[in-house]
Amino acid sequence: MQTLFKGVSIEECLEEASKSLNLEKEDIKYEIIKEKSSFFKKEVVISVVITNEETQGKAKIENNNIIVTNPIAEGEAAFLMAEEGLILKVDGEIVKNKVKVFEHSLIEVVFPEEKAERHLKIKVSEDKLEAYMEIQYIPERKYKLKDSEDVNELTIEKEIESEIMPPIYNFNEVKEELSKMGIIYGIIEENIKNNVEINCSNILIANGDKTINGKDDAIEYKFPMDENLLKLIEDDKGNVDFRNICSIKSVLENDIIGIRKAGEPGRDGKNIFGNTIKHKPGKKLYLKVGQGCLLKDNNTVIATIEGKPSTKNNVFYVNKLHEVRGDIDLTTGNVKFIGDVVIHGSVKEGMEVIADNSIAIAKHVDRSLIKGKGDISIGGNAIASNIIGGGEDVSKVNYIDKLTEIFNSIQGIVKNVEDIKKYDIMNNKRKDGEIVKVLIETKYKNIPKLCFQIIKDIKLNEDVEAEEQILPIIKGKLLGLGPINIRSIKELENLNDLITKKINKLKEELSLPVNVQINYCQDCEVNSTGNIYVNGKGSYISSINANDSIYFTKENSVVRGGMLRAKNEIKCGIVGSVGGVTTKLIVNDQGNIWAKVAYQNTIFTIGQREFLLEVPSKDVHAYLDNKGDLIVDRFIL
Repeated sequence: MQTLFKGVSIEECLEEASKSLNLEKEDIKYEIIKEKSSFFKKEVVISVVITNEETQGKAKIENNNIIVTNPIAEGEAAFLMAEEGLILKVDGEIVKNKVKVFEHSLIEVVFPEEKAERHLKIKVSEDKLEAYMEIQYIPERKYKLKDSEDVNELTIEKEIESEIMPPIYNFNEVKEELSKMGIIYGIIEENIKNNVEINCSNILIANGDKTINGKDDAIEYKFPMDENLLKLIEDDKGNVDFRNICSIKSVLENDIIGIRKAGEPGRDGKNIFGNTIKHKPGKKLYLKVGQGCLLKDNNTVIATIEGKPSTKNNVFYVNKLHEVRGDIDLTTGNVKFIGDVVIHGSVKEGMEVIADNSIAIAKHVDRSLIKGKGDISIGGNAIASNIIGGGEDVSKVNYIDKLTEIFNSIQGIVKNVEDIKKYDIMNNKRKDGEIVKVLIETKYKNIPKLCFQIIKDIKLNEDVEAEEQILPIIKGKLLGLGPINIRSIKELENLNDLITKKINKLKEELSLPVNVQINYCQDCEVNSTGNIYVNGKGSYISSINANDSIYFTKENSVVRGGMLRAKNEIKCGIVGSVGGVTTKLIVNDQGNIWAKVAYQNTIFTIGQREFLLEVPSKDVHAYLDNKGDLIVDRFIL
């Protein structure tokens, strides 16, 4: 923009331009258009060029005042805006974003009010053993406007003019607050005094006494406690040193075989509220002795005979040890021994090894009977043999299982009869015995088969008591036309009472569960009152029954044909074959079956549910869900 100014001198022209354009004379850029001087008259004309920036309105802050300069001609007015926390009013209106202002505008800035504050917080830990202090001092602040340059768009900012701090807490005030909260124990006065005058957090100011629980008694065994009767150690080539596998630790008479080490006493604690926290005493152990050992004092067990030491439930035993350096064959004869048996060789065809405790066989078993009341371990292969871990307990466990199964079936029948009579389903025309007969023929078809199995078990276990009390009722009330003879359902309830007593008595007679370990078995029957471990290639067309679980310890072990039955779980590698040989795996209702790979014609049975695998699968897991449905999780190969 170009503007002309006239005067008698250049100075006069600049004065006029300065007033008109609101510019300092030294900031004016001009050009002399005309300069005429005569005797009677002087005349000067200058041209002033004004840029857009120079025509704009301006605003600045100086000495806590906002100074606004209007724009020149058609220049843009100045703009004001305020930083966060300030309230800007122009002509009585609160400005939210930005606003145009002029020299005549009424501008007001409201500063935030910040009064002096102080805060004391005391936090207590969840276990009430510690208290922490946090103090915050917030000063009262007075603000003023921050000076700024002269600009077209001005953001108003504040700066602190003065601060007034709140009163400082003292030690007694903190102690009073603790007292109000009930904190009376373990107060750390030094930490309070050192930090009460400053901003602080997480300062520990009270610390109770932690409870120290007593340490349990311990038993030091003076003989190896390896749970595996035989420990197979392979070299780099996969060979096993059978010469060392049966190196069973023996003790001599008067040898110390166990020492009880007393635990340490504990100490009660106290929380910061002064409450006592009782400690947990250590568990006390008491040594007990069985055959072949005695207590020298309350803390020491010694052997009274030479033999193999063992312990179960803190009861120490020393059993006589029969050790055979070679094979069991016709030259040695069958082995029957009251203690432990260790055989460094194999058991040849047609032989028997029977022990009242554990049996350890380093090599193979061929068409023989191996029966022990303790753990059985076979380092080699078993072919066409009968292996019984737990001795007579195996038949007792099977007997208990059958009695339990028929007990559950009878309970179901009783409930069904009661429901039928309650809801008059059969129009109240039939007697209890007739209803029972219909239920056995329709819903409980397994009853007759169970009855015959129990009759066989009663004879096998020579159970005279059951033969006199249970057997007549089973034959007279549950088989054939027997149910018709039932006058009242109470007769079946009485039978279940007898069965319950018999189950409890048989369980009391059972010894502790024992385990069977084997490398490989073919055409064998293997039974155990505990777990069965197959540590080598696997099994072929064998019947394997465990009162607890069955484990194939190698991922690629093979279960080909036969039947595996366990109460809790079965874990195996490869089940069946590409040719589809039938293999059956059975567990109880709450059990699980796992297989790395399973081929077609593998049957998974959980309780009363059964599933036939039709296609080869991997990562198989069979179980019953919450609804009692059989689930078989798997991926198709």
